Amino acid sequence: MLLRDLYEASAKRTVAVMPGGFHPFHPGHKSLYDWAVKTFGQGNVYVAATNDTAARPFPFDVKKKLAGMAGVPESNFIQVKSPFNAMSYQDIVDDNTALVFVRSEKDKAEHPKPDQTKKNGEPGYLRTYTGKDLNSSNEMGYMAYGPTINFDFSGMQIKSASELRATWPNMSNEDKLKAAKLMYGNGAEAAVQLLDKALGGSDEPVEESDVVVDKVSLVPYIKNLIMDYLDKEQDVEKLSKLLKMMVGREIKARGGKRYTITHEDISLALTK
Repeated sequence: MLLRDLYEASAKRTVAVMPGGFHPFHPGHKSLYDWAVKTFGQGNVYVAATNDTAARPFPFDVKKKLAGMAGVPESNFIQVKSPFNAMSYQDIVDDNTALVFVRSEKDKAEHPKPDQTKKNGEPGYLRTYTGKDLNSSNEMGYMAYGPTINFDFSGMQIKSASELRATWPNMSNEDKLKAAKLMYGNGAEAAVQLLDKALGGSDEPVEESDVVVDKVSLVPYIKNLIMDYLDKEQDVEKLSKLLKMMVGREIKARGGKRYTITHEDISLALTK
């Protein structure tokens, strides 16, 4: 046996981690989670998220609550600081465990990518998951891509959280409850309240953080939403429709203030 074969030990167990923003956790995420469970086994699949609310409205506790309503076991929804850093998962992997990151097929163009080469010519840490001959996590990690699904949301075919965030504030209470039942089942009414607090449609303050600091930061916030959408989608017609729906939406700011998105705000976000 070669020394390299001894050094790169084969893994005896596989842990799959599904990192994401989950602002909020929706049917597309649940579908990917279900695919991962079918592929790796429920006890081996974890969903990982940060508590970063600098540019997005949902703190970790709310993400976890919504994911739990959707069917993800609380014990398998974990908080991390760096979702794609293997060091973040030392509590759930060991020297005999292979680490597989799970993402949607729509995210294949996003970093980190598998099978990259370092500047010194050595292969990078992440490799494409093939389902066989897996090495332990202290040697390399793997990336697996699951299917992307569209889901009907207020009459629109949506597959990303950015689209959902743009649509939610303009929906009727009846449509919100219908959509929440699709996403969160028996927890629908509680989910509507959480989503309203974070995305608009409620007079209650956002938990743990506000969406924007002041009026000046409103345009960069809108631009971030647009860029987030364009990173995942190329449907300009749908983006145009979403932007029109954003006009008139109220955004929460510090001190209990609210700012209404105008046509001018959208135009500035598109030109800056």
